[in-house]
Amino acid sequence: MYANSTGRYADLDKEYSPTKNSKRFLNTAQPDIVVIEQFLKTTTEQTQNARKKYIVRESVTYRKNNFNASTVDNQVVDIYYKDKEHGSPIFVYIHGGYWQELDRHTSGSFVEPLVEQGYRVIAADYNLCPTVTLHGINEQINDFYEWLFRYANDTQASKISISGHSAGAYLSTLLFNKRIENWPGTERIDSFFLISGIFDLRECWSLPSVNPMNILNLDETSSKALSPICWELDLEFIEFAKRVNLQVYVIAAENDSDTFKGQSLAYAKKLEKHGLQIELKIFHSQTCVKTI
Repeated sequence: MYANSTGRYADLDKEYSPTKNSKRFLNTAQPDIVVIEQFLKTTTEQTQNARKKYIVRESVTYRKNNFNASTVDNQVVDIYYKDKEHGSPIFVYIHGGYWQELDRHTSGSFVEPLVEQGYRVIAADYNLCPTVTLHGINEQINDFYEWLFRYANDTQASKISISGHSAGAYLSTLLFNKRIENWPGTERIDSFFLISGIFDLRECWSLPSVNPMNILNLDETSSKALSPICWELDLEFIEFAKRVNLQVYVIAAENDSDTFKGQSLAYAKKLEKHGLQIELKIFHSQTCVKTI
């Protein structure tokens, strides 16, 4: 038992295992396993349906550097749209899975409601641990962002929204400590949606539920260096965010553990302290409580 980020004592392996905090399938022998199976089944079906219903450009590469040719390379995106690719707003989704699971083939749940509202949706993928390290994934996603802004500029996107879930929310924060003002297309950024994010690795890097057999290649020093809660936000990015009225939504789900909710709260407060426009939203069933 450990003191978690809310100050309460908790079983951290359980706190950092989202499937063990779900209230679904409690009448089954192994609810957490059934939750995973149902999630994969549902999201795969939703992605397949989106591929059938809309135009999709699959496996568009954003790779900047060479990658081991003997290994499957997931430095690619799928781009979904209805009528036209040019001129429409972009919504990016970066999947979670503790940097070791999932991919764009289970990232289609967002597609239909957004495409029907005129967005094109970009499902971003990346290589997983242990094929690469967490630091290596961060470098890949930084390459993705450079590609994204060039693509948005070339296709005259009206705006860009970037979202990520869990580990994907972590990857969405990489822009906050980068000087991006001079990149073409960055003025099109409108909003970020950080959903059930993990922003502090110091407490969890050694947990089997998060990092089995140290698949992420972390230690006490690197877990701090790679934690967004510990990063200094780039001052030029802060001024840029203020100038373009960038909105950041930090979102926690009803059944997120207290520790996950605590991470969202702490990171939202960090961003707010630096003058960014923040909304922290914690969902309870069909309602949402705005806390800051």
